[in-house]
Amino acid sequence: MFRLKAKLKRSGRRLLTDNNYNFLPEDFNQSYDGHTLLSQNTFNTNEDQLSQSLAKISLQKLAEVLRVDANTCVDGNCNSLQPEPNSRRQKLIIQSSVSQHFPKPPEDLKNKLLQHLENVKETASNEIVRLHPLLECMELTGCLIECYHCQTFSHLHYLLQNISSIQSSFVLLNWGLQAYMSRDHLDLPDLPGLEPPKVDHLLLLDWFVQATDTVLAVVQTDVKGSLEKILQNERNQSGSDTDEAFVGLYMDMIQYIDAIPKEAQKISQHLSDRVEEVCFKELLSFLERYTAEQIETLSKEAKRDKPKSWHFLKTLNSCKHLKEYVQKKDTTINGSIPQKTVATLEKMEDSTFKLLREVVSVLTERHLKNYFKTDKKLFSLSHALKEFFPKTQCSEDILKKVMDDAYEVITQIYLKHLRQRSQRKLRRSWSPEVGQTVTEDAELLHNTIAELAPGVQEWNLMLLKVAELLECSDIEAVKVVAAEIFTTWSEGPDLLPKLLRWKGLPGWQVEEVLDAIPGRQPRSVFCFSALKCC
Repeated sequence: MFRLKAKLKRSGRRLLTDNNYNFLPEDFNQSYDGHTLLSQNTFNTNEDQLSQSLAKISLQKLAEVLRVDANTCVDGNCNSLQPEPNSRRQKLIIQSSVSQHFPKPPEDLKNKLLQHLENVKETASNEIVRLHPLLECMELTGCLIECYHCQTFSHLHYLLQNISSIQSSFVLLNWGLQAYMSRDHLDLPDLPGLEPPKVDHLLLLDWFVQATDTVLAVVQTDVKGSLEKILQNERNQSGSDTDEAFVGLYMDMIQYIDAIPKEAQKISQHLSDRVEEVCFKELLSFLERYTAEQIETLSKEAKRDKPKSWHFLKTLNSCKHLKEYVQKKDTTINGSIPQKTVATLEKMEDSTFKLLREVVSVLTERHLKNYFKTDKKLFSLSHALKEFFPKTQCSEDILKKVMDDAYEVITQIYLKHLRQRSQRKLRRSWSPEVGQTVTEDAELLHNTIAELAPGVQEWNLMLLKVAELLECSDIEAVKVVAAEIFTTWSEGPDLLPKLLRWKGLPGWQVEEVLDAIPGRQPRSVFCFSALKCC
């Protein structure tokens, strides 16, 4: 159009003389007067009218080529006969065409997002290829491409505001990268006379910054909601003591948290790192809430008449696997999030061990109290332990730690009841050989616990030494056994004087035995006087 106007300026008089203006509006032809053209001022006026008329024709032709109404409005800007620059009016018409042909988003955006984006790309490419031969002579193909870029980014901003799933946000961001960071981002063939299209990098950068922020926000919301759903599923299975329910919580959490950064890594390692950080922040927040809730739940379970170890073991097992998973990520996540998460899990572990120890104590007290006071020789605690600790998918190290802790508690309670019952009463209710009964109980207890947790520490050795101490009649033999008890177990120094008194040794012999222990500091007379009252 601009070349045509320049040509008209150079040969305006010839055009008028040859009467070659049959393409002008009818009223323009009727107003022509050859004499007035001789006036320079009149000629200039008519030349301006001619240019305006040609511009009107070019805009009309452009609208016809683009299949839009020349009088249409784009974003409230009407382009019919307004006193705007011609280039501006051309762009409005082109923009109107782009808006009309641009694909509308589907109703099912979540499942059809990628298909819609590919449709956007294909539509833009097809329209540019179709219109290039028609717009080339007007030098407007570049304007068409620019309009499609602007319309696409505007549409991408719209889509960002209307996606709610992690997968959709990843699809959108990845499509933007693939569409605009590739060499041929519009998949255009080589078009004659058309230079490779360029994209406004600031426009591109602005969208990617906003898209990344949107992705992270969607991830945060999705992770928070999904972890709550996993926990809700856990609550719904509270009455199901199955292997699947035992491992379900931590497995679902780890698989979910681990999958999101891996998916983001397909787009960008930097994005994956930021997504992982968001995931672990939400995991920490979730575990802080869950720890408080779970401790309260286990506290209520511990107070029941017949609590189940299943709930305690499951909590400990989940803590172990979650802690191991977080510790592996400690080198890839910046800040103190992993350390805080591990500390939260260890808090839950400590509370669970403490509650489980209390439950075992109550269970042991109930059975041993009856065992030491009745005449029936039945060590029912062994059967009770097998019922309380059923076989589960609990990791061996956790189960071993639990049983080791329980074994120590049981041994201490057994010794307490043993010392509280005189040997005379025990001989009457058990047998004349009290030491032999203690030995049998110690061996049965160890076999029971070792069956539940192979390799557990042999806490029954203390009971065996006590039985040996009871059977010693020679004071020198007593000194040897007493030295082993004193030096082998941490509670030995406090327990030994009480055992010697319970055995029936007089005060002076107790002092003699204790003084014979190598490395032991002699006690004051005051302490020994207090000991006699024990």
